[in-house]
Amino acid sequence: MMQCPNCGFKQEDTEICQACGLVFAKHARRQELLQKTGPATPQPAKSGKGKTVLLLALTLVVGLTAGKMFWAKTPETPPGSEQGVAVAQESPLPALEPTSPPPMAEVAVDIFVPPVEKAADIPVTTSIAQVRDATVYVKTPWGTGSGFLVDELGHIVTNRHVVEFDREQLNNLRAQISNLENALKVEKKTLSRLESERKDATNPGVRQQYTQVIKNRKTEYEKYRVLYEKMEEQRRNIAYYTPISDIRIVLANGTEYGITDIEMSDNYDLALLTLQGKAATSTRPIQPNFSHLNQGETVYTVGSPFGLQQTVTSGIISSYRNYRNGVVIQTDAPINPGNSGGPLIDKKGQVLGVNTMIIQDTEGIGFAIAIQHVWDEFSSKIAQ
Repeated sequence: MMQCPNCGFKQEDTEICQACGLVFAKHARRQELLQKTGPATPQPAKSGKGKTVLLLALTLVVGLTAGKMFWAKTPETPPGSEQGVAVAQESPLPALEPTSPPPMAEVAVDIFVPPVEKAADIPVTTSIAQVRDATVYVKTPWGTGSGFLVDELGHIVTNRHVVEFDREQLNNLRAQISNLENALKVEKKTLSRLESERKDATNPGVRQQYTQVIKNRKTEYEKYRVLYEKMEEQRRNIAYYTPISDIRIVLANGTEYGITDIEMSDNYDLALLTLQGKAATSTRPIQPNFSHLNQGETVYTVGSPFGLQQTVTSGIISSYRNYRNGVVIQTDAPINPGNSGGPLIDKKGQVLGVNTMIIQDTEGIGFAIAIQHVWDEFSSKIAQ
């Protein structure tokens, strides 16, 4: 058992005091030096934060937030000051760092807003505009994606991964929630201990220091408690997710509908949704193009990258690749989160493929599942 020569705290660790942050070896060398040279002239304590001791790290990866939890200790007590006064100067929880794009209302950039508020208000004068109006915004409890109408019966093609949550990701989310819950329990005990130490402190200055530290830590604790509740709510929504009741489809004119049926492909990352009611009958569906365009020909993507609905981008056909059971079209047209399930189209507005994936940490390398595979899987349902 080691007793700190600075604050008197007892612990098994023989390197650093867990109460005041004193480095025992450094302190011993200093005492030896003082015995040889005599006492040094006391220096005023520097303002700002002291040395930190990392006691607990928690990394959150869900799309939600990420951060580390740590305690920051004060520097060694300067000569002449009251011993035993060493409490954390910082909250153990840092500011939250978003890992997913914030809502548009929170984006800190200047955005030009045209006179019309919806893409559907723009006159349909081109084939690209017709495709834009047939492209939909798909909302689920865990995120969003795109899709497009393929017939007048309200059938919508999208990616399977847009409407089916990965169970492995759900298990990871559960583990992150458990880690955060345990960390909050530890911090709650720490706050209780600090409250007790403040009550026992006889020096008014020390009590004031405790009061400020406790206030800061409670503020950060509350931030992470709210985060925990949000993650728990998301977990419940995903755990009890049913496509028929939880998937929402937003058309280009802003109207929102549910679905009445869903069919998943076992061979490709594809799904076919049936829009509720007669909502799609006034929108012209996208026609397929089963032919192969030449490399270098211009193509366009339509979708909702990062929630920006009815966004059109352009690029070229880079190549055709064999992938798993079929063919994918490689393109340098930008494909971002939220584009999944949207159409890759030619200059005539005919769909060549379904945007599905990119190679991580690269630019200009995206892939779309050839439209032929959509008809291979769902031709019995799609109106010809």
